Amino acid sequence: MMTMHPGEYLFLSYVEAHKISHEELADRLGLSLQVVESLLAEEIELTAEMAVRLELVFDRSAISWMEIQAAHDVMQARKKVDTATVRPFVFPARADVA
Repeated sequence: MMTMHPGEYLFLSYVEAHKISHEELADRLGLSLQVVESLLAEEIELTAEMAVRLELVFDRSAISWMEIQAAHDVMQARKKVDTATVRPFVFPARADVA
């Protein structure tokens, strides 16, 4: 699964690959240049609204954009969680399950 920030993915797969200016991208998305540059710089998270806008501009579903963000969020969380502080439940095996 992809674990890069969606801004990095957007930059590498579209902006850089197709030589799209930040200004043109902002204009087509209907977002401010500041928001677009913050996303590309990985300073902000991708929102569902941004994902829908990206879906309308590029041939990639809003859900897939959000999956990139979710994978990135989980990767970051795994780096922060101290596993020594978490105690999982251990349930007995159920007799009715084969």
